[in-house]
Amino acid sequence: MKFEYPITRICRVINVKRRSYYKWLANNKPIANNFDHTIAKIISEEHYKLKGIYGTIRLKHHIQNLYNLSLNHKLIRRYKYILGLQTIKRSKKGLQVTRAKEKNLVNKAQYLIECNFKSEEFNTKQSSDVSYIKCKDGTLYLSAVKDYFNNEIVSFSTSNNNDVKLIIQSYKDLIPNKNKIINTDQGAVYFAYEYVKYAESNNFVRSMSHKGHCWENCPIEN
Repeated sequence: MKFEYPITRICRVINVKRRSYYKWLANNKPIANNFDHTIAKIISEEHYKLKGIYGTIRLKHHIQNLYNLSLNHKLIRRYKYILGLQTIKRSKKGLQVTRAKEKNLVNKAQYLIECNFKSEEFNTKQSSDVSYIKCKDGTLYLSAVKDYFNNEIVSFSTSNNNDVKLIIQSYKDLIPNKNKIINTDQGAVYFAYEYVKYAESNNFVRSMSHKGHCWENCPIEN
């Protein structure tokens, strides 16, 4: 937003010291203190390759065997917390997702749409979601993006896995626009480190509906 408002004013509104902001810029915009993008990428990629079923200790040994890289289990737990990675645990009822508390999800985005589903211009406000299609040989996942201007599906992709690669592939036909907002729900894939970085590098603004409020993303839900 620095192109629309003075840095001093923005910092005052969000209660951040201006010198802290410039220090953050000088450190290449780290997500957290001492944040290592290489380690974050390894942890995130292996988490999704293993479909999120490995806990911290098991993931630690997996990375050590695969990369010959010894990471402290507390470090892995911290990165999973920062990246919003959720571990699937097995219970008597089957597999369940262990969710982090909503207030602790670092990569959470504000709900910028505010239930205003009208757009006066193409490629400025869009909505995205993943649908589950039951097939004879398993489940097919469909990720699509709809434009608020004319309710057109502007890009989509399908996969046997509901992961970040599916989301990024489904955005392949989108037209770049640095002022564009793409709204999603609070699915785990939209908290992923890769998705956040993809949004930054492709110049669109992330927006997220509130937890359990499916109507706030209804253009794509229906």
